[in-house]
Amino acid sequence: MRLLTAILILTCLAGCQNKPDNRSSVQTRTESELIELNKSLINQDRTVIAEYLSSSDRTFTETNTGLWYSVLTEGTGGTVKTGNSVTFDYECTLLNGSPCYSGTQTIRVGYAGAESGVTEGLQLMQVGSDYLFIIPPYLAYGHTGDGDRIPGRAILIYRIRIKEIS
Repeated sequence: MRLLTAILILTCLAGCQNKPDNRSSVQTRTESELIELNKSLINQDRTVIAEYLSSSDRTFTETNTGLWYSVLTEGTGGTVKTGNSVTFDYECTLLNGSPCYSGTQTIRVGYAGAESGVTEGLQLMQVGSDYLFIIPPYLAYGHTGDGDRIPGRAILIYRIRIKEIS
């Protein structure tokens, strides 16, 4: 009985090896191929954003990460820092103007609760500030998007107004 059990276990383990089957259409990419793909996607996003900015009457500034912002109103209060709890009003749209989200939110900056583009943008602002941000996919919802509201690889526009920092 033990011999039969051992044979069954070995047979099952042999069949569960991590080998690609010849029916799979998914190809494994090398690290350098993935890096080149990501560079290509970032360049595509930059081209789309540049086209959008060329038709805008606003002046935008780009950060080192690729976040774009335009100051509508400069605040006079304290500047947002990592660890602060920030309450802000926001509207989020796709680049074509389709609305995604809006409301009032409170987050602790530097912790979960907002995509990295919003977190970076908040740290440029003061109480009373009103900014527009153009956030590329890699600083927002990436390849997957967010359900039915934000498709994968979406470039987003956020308008954020800081109400309170604590």
